[in-house]
Parts: sequence; C-alpha cells; structure tokens
Amino acid sequence: MRQRPGRPSGSMIIAGVLILILAVVTVYGALTVFQLPEAITEQGRRTHVLYQFVLAISFLVFFGVTSALIYAVFRFRRQPGDPLPVQVHGSSTLEFLWTAIPVLILIALFIPSLLLVIDLKTPPAEAKTDLVVNVVGHQWWWEFDYDNDGVKVQATPPNYDQLVPPTLVVPVNKEILLRIRSTDVIHSFYAPHMLYKIQAIPGNINKMHFKAEKTGTFTGQCYQFCGTRHADMRWTLQVMSQADYDKWLRDTKAAQPAPGAPR
Repeated sequence: MRQRPGRPSGSMIIAGVLILILAVVTVYGALTVFQLPEAITEQGRRTHVLYQFVLAISFLVFFGVTSALIYAVFRFRRQPGDPLPVQVHGSSTLEFLWTAIPVLILIALFIPSLLLVIDLKTPPAEAKTDLVVNVVGHQWWWEFDYDNDGVKVQATPPNYDQLVPPTLVVPVNKEILLRIRSTDVIHSFYAPHMLYKIQAIPGNINKMHFKAEKTGTFTGQCYQFCGTRHADMRWTLQVMSQADYDKWLRDTKAAQPAPGAPR
C-alpha cells in the first residue's frame, strides 16, 4: 500500500512518540530527582540559582542531542537497494558552530561559578561577623566552641548507645563564621540545606561563612569516611531568632561546669 503524500511514515510516528516520551522524562527528572534540598542560607540560595542555570542548559543539550539521534536513526535508516548517500567532506559553518556554541556555554557557566567560589572561599574579617564558632572534628563527634562567649557544645565524646547529635545554634539573618579543624583525621563538615561542605583537616583551619535566612532545625553529617563510627558523626544546625538565641546562650553558659571542674 502506497503511503499518502504528506502523511508521516510509521517509523517517523515511532520516532515522534519516543521524542515525546524523552521530553516528559527529561522535564520530570529536572523538576524532581535532580533538584537540590531547599537552601536556607544566603550562600546556599546563590548556589541553588547557579545550579538551576546549569541544570537547564544541561537538560536542553541532552534533550536536543538525544532527539536528533532518535530522528536520524528513524529518518535516515538505510533500506535494501538504497544507494550510498552523498559523501560530504565537511562543512566549515557547522564545524564553527559546534565549536563556538559550547565555548559560549562554558564561558556563561564559568563566570558566575568563579564569582560564587570566590565569595565562598573569601570569608569576612572576624571583626565584621556577628558570631564566630570553632568547629572541631574528632573521631567520632563534632565539638562546637563559642570561644568568645565561654560556651562549648559536646566537648567530650557522646554516649553512642543513646546518641544525641550535638547542635550548632546560630541566630537567623546574622553573619556566621566557622573556623573548622580536626584533631585526628580528615573529616567533612556538611549540612545538605546549606548546599556547601568543607573539609576539617588536622593542622589546618578552614573557614566557612554563611547567613541563615530561615529558622528551624536541620541535619548535618560528616561526609568523609573517617573510621568505624563515621556514621555516628552527625550534628544538628538550629537557627533561632536573636531573642531565642540570646536565651539559649545564657541558659547554656549557666549550665556549663566551672573552669577546672570535672565534666
């Protein structure tokens, strides 16, 4: 039976259906499984914006290339008796385009990425921050030392049989500076909702700064395998209003043992 003029062939209908399915899967994946946790810090929000930009470009390129492959497979497949196609040595225009377009995309991604990394790696001076906390990684727990306020959180190993992760308490909408180090092996300090992690390295102090924009309690974890109790090396980030933070600081300081007293 001869195909009617203007009517798509069966193979092209299959190609169209496959491309439609690809479009649905691509959009669904981009909006669900490839999404990051909600950002709760100013720096995390900027990271999230950059990630969405990168994600959009990546999925557009993926969809365009894969759709073109599906179309070419079904549209130009060789049938018995078909002559060899015309052999084209090359196209300067196409070669220029498929070189120039990726270069432009890379430049568009590189510049905002560089600016964000510079900001993350350049903490403000301690005098210009609202709170400085020393974060110390041990095998296997985190210690939070509010040195300027005389408060230590989890200065000794926790009870692993009834583990309660130590809590880093910070006020909302304030510039926080963390000085992070390790006493033994390399650890990695990370809370998913901050969208940024940093290494705790023996003999070195790494600095992380952030401004939490939302109150609440958020989980954290060591993300560098550091020994047998690595999975227990959890912590909690609690963001409070300034009034609640001041009350927590007073209550915690009053409950601290006197200097030299047994803990």
